Amino acid sequence: MIQSCILLGTLGVHSLEDIREKKITVNITLFSGIIGIVMHLLFQNQSIYEMLAGMLPGVGILLLSRLTKGKIGMGDGIVFMLTGLYLGFGKNMMLMFLSFVLAGNLGLFLLIKGGGRGDEKMPLIPFLFLGYSLMIISGIQI
Repeated sequence: MIQSCILLGTLGVHSLEDIREKKITVNITLFSGIIGIVMHLLFQNQSIYEMLAGMLPGVGILLLSRLTKGKIGMGDGIVFMLTGLYLGFGKNMMLMFLSFVLAGNLGLFLLIKGGGRGDEKMPLIPFLFLGYSLMIISGIQI
């Protein structure tokens, strides 16, 4: 429960940063990652291998960010690495799926409504926050 609150709080702070400034504070992510590692050492919710595997989707996002020359933000990859540290591979993939579906639905709505040109940047981390909140509400926690 403590780990869920820490992750939700970190995602909340990063959501506000992503909306306002289109970037995140890496020190917050690093601090939350260190707390996550210490919490896992104390409570041993998952193996170190599951934690490392959980970070792989974030590494994939970082690679996509490089390949697309920043069309996908590096901060998104860093935050997905953090969520993978807390959630492990399976739950992080679920979070990624939920986040992309939520963001995609809003993007499609904006395109249909005529409010966007299609090439505008949309912050992703608020959808991670919303997706993780939905996971907690549905009973899927760390």
